[in-house]
Amino acid sequence: MALEHAEKEEKRRYGLRGWIRDALIAALIVAALFIAIFAYTQVWPPIVVVESSSMQHANDASSIGTVDTGDLVLVQSAPTRESVTTWVQGRVTGHSTYGDYGDVIIFHKAGTPPGSTPIIHRAIFYVVPDGNGGYDVPDLAPPFPSSEWEGWDRTGARRTTPTGLARVTIHGMGFPHTFAITFDLEELAAQRVTLGQAGYVTMGDNNAYQACRWSPDPCPGAPYESVIVPQENVLGKARGELPWFGLIKLTLAPTPSCCNGWGDPSAPRNSWDSLLIALVALVTLPFLIEGAGWAWSRYVRPRLRARRSQEEPASGDPEPPR
Repeated sequence: MALEHAEKEEKRRYGLRGWIRDALIAALIVAALFIAIFAYTQVWPPIVVVESSSMQHANDASSIGTVDTGDLVLVQSAPTRESVTTWVQGRVTGHSTYGDYGDVIIFHKAGTPPGSTPIIHRAIFYVVPDGNGGYDVPDLAPPFPSSEWEGWDRTGARRTTPTGLARVTIHGMGFPHTFAITFDLEELAAQRVTLGQAGYVTMGDNNAYQACRWSPDPCPGAPYESVIVPQENVLGKARGELPWFGLIKLTLAPTPSCCNGWGDPSAPRNSWDSLLIALVALVTLPFLIEGAGWAWSRYVRPRLRARRSQEEPASGDPEPPR
């Protein structure tokens, strides 16, 4: 009786040690993952949840490779102008992210209170004040094709160099690359919250598509952000994508953009469906692995051993005649 009790106690202690060991291993793996992510991004927190549809390439469907409501993206440090490739620059070099040219940046909108939700948009081009109420746009200088843009100064005169611009139209814009969008640089330069500052003109992919799809060239709308983004307002540039899983956070802590409960139409229907399938798979996978291991040990391994023992000649058996 005492021996049986001792064996049970030993099994209990062994099981507890195994549970603690597994928990420590899991914690170390998670910690190592976050350390690796931080080492790559150099930003904390290194991950953001996409709360709005401004970067989607369709209103009612999400896709891998674009920034959709409920996606998680990494935020990689972008402390200098040289660390960001704009749409105009990307069109020349071929650099593209999330289905179009240039980098997608995460930033705080100038003039918003501390703690405001960051915005995620594509950086279109960089502007520098010209001292006369307009902007210089160095990104439009060669090798960007001069045939792909037209500019005007404050008097309405055409400009053939990207300096002293009050207005500029760029062709081949948007992820379809068919939109001609006019940017009112004089109006942007007059915004008090960024008066006299250099920065990025940004635009959401979906904002451009909705404004221009029925009349692409010229586009009748102004789908770009209403104020420029100074470099110090840039939190980082978006990298990578973990689709759908941000919907969990938005369901538990809704924002004005999304989501008032599971299945909220503010996020694409297929994102909710994909998230549900992924969660079911994550929950059931450990049990499937455990069941497969048990079946292997209970049925497959004994049969393999029995077959192997039958195939091996018994020790001491005489050799067959030759």
